[in-house]
Amino acid sequence: MGVDMQRARYDTAAKLRAIDAPEPDLLEALEDRDRCLYNLVSMARRYRTILSEEIQHLRVGKDQDTVQASLGRWQTILRDIKKLAGDL
Repeated sequence: MGVDMQRARYDTAAKLRAIDAPEPDLLEALEDRDRCLYNLVSMARRYRTILSEEIQHLRVGKDQDTVQASLGRWQTILRDIKKLAGDL
């Protein structure tokens, strides 16, 4: 085994020892933020799908009041999106 191989092995082992385990509080906070962001994106995608469908209904001549009533039922999703966005 050459000197360069031994040095590379030593350097790698030294770097691995230097890496500390993440702090539990930081890890937990990042995981919470990740879950929150995932939920936010999922809800936004769900609302966008609903919105796209209602746009198509308007384009084919569906009554505007019916479309607005349909979108009004999804106000809960919008409130949840705003809450999740505020939590970030």
